[in-house]
Amino acid sequence: MTAAAAMGERFGRALDRARTYDRPLLVMAAILFGLGILLSMATSPGQTARIRIDEAFYFAARQAAYAAIGVVVMLGAAALDPRRVRRASVILAAIMLPLCAVAAWIGPEVKGAQRWFDFGFASLQPSEILKPALVVVWAWMLGESMKRQGFPGRWVALGLYALAAAALLSQPDIGQTTLLGLVLGAMLILSGMALRWVLGGAVLAGFSAWAIYSFYPHARDRIDAFLNPEGEAHYQVGRALDAIAAGGVFGRGPGEGVIKRSLPDAHADFVYAVAAEEFGLLASIGLIVLFGAFAFRGLSRASRLNEPFEQIAAAGLVALLVTQAAIHIAVNLSLVPAKGMTLPFISFGGSSMVGSALALGFLLSLLRDRPGAYLYAGRVHT
Repeated sequence: MTAAAAMGERFGRALDRARTYDRPLLVMAAILFGLGILLSMATSPGQTARIRIDEAFYFAARQAAYAAIGVVVMLGAAALDPRRVRRASVILAAIMLPLCAVAAWIGPEVKGAQRWFDFGFASLQPSEILKPALVVVWAWMLGESMKRQGFPGRWVALGLYALAAAALLSQPDIGQTTLLGLVLGAMLILSGMALRWVLGGAVLAGFSAWAIYSFYPHARDRIDAFLNPEGEAHYQVGRALDAIAAGGVFGRGPGEGVIKRSLPDAHADFVYAVAAEEFGLLASIGLIVLFGAFAFRGLSRASRLNEPFEQIAAAGLVALLVTQAAIHIAVNLSLVPAKGMTLPFISFGGSSMVGSALALGFLLSLLRDRPGAYLYAGRVHT
């Protein structure tokens, strides 16, 4: 077989595999990637002027590059079969979990936190890659506990969460710790954990929140600012609310936002407020509807999977992306204390983009049309 024939055969196999991906999820993913670039173009001039970078669309260009990398990561992860998804997740979790602890020790300090490795030309936030990998590993453990009586899968999952929480809180990164706790709680319920254990976990979560409030001054300041919205700690959230209100129903127009120029994290933690200011209430509601549709599609497909591991992993990955989006939007609307949470695929950031793309790629792999994968066929692509 010639090299050209071999390449053609390989391309044909890849094309056949692509036809098995869930098309509605792919369409929603394309929209989210596009919105990330569009909103980066809206926020970039104000941010570059604030930090005195001559290139007005510096952040937009980098976001486009991150999106391109994200698409490659997504397609690469989607090409794996479920067994390789599990294997890749174990390897990534084994690498990224220690790196989270190392980052808290030697990483550069940014706004009172050490979460990154700075390589000069780029930076890496290990927790963003850890999240989807950890969700898949949890699902493996929980799936085995459902199939094999006496297997301590739930305890292993809880132990891994404890290790991840210890590493993240040492940075500190309370937002990611909370996000992972919420996702694990949902996965434990899906795996059939008894109600008494769920209630016990809720009590433990309440105690943990009190401990964080008592021993982390940064978290205490944010909670106090949320309960008493005044002073410097509430500045960004207050400006985000002003931006949302200024946008009205139809927005000021693309690139016409004013308040975003005085919002330091407009391109990352408050990109939803920028969308509301420039494109209005209709666009901001549209974003919520888009993530809601993503959740409905992903969970409806996951509920029909035949294998417990695949079912819990797919549901957990959907919960990870949608819960993160919900927290981001809730912070922008001042419904919860500020947490510094990015909006998946849309907020600026390479690590966030790659982590979100990895989660989506794993999800597409698990939800592929495969013989015997589903309890019943249904109307898969409708």
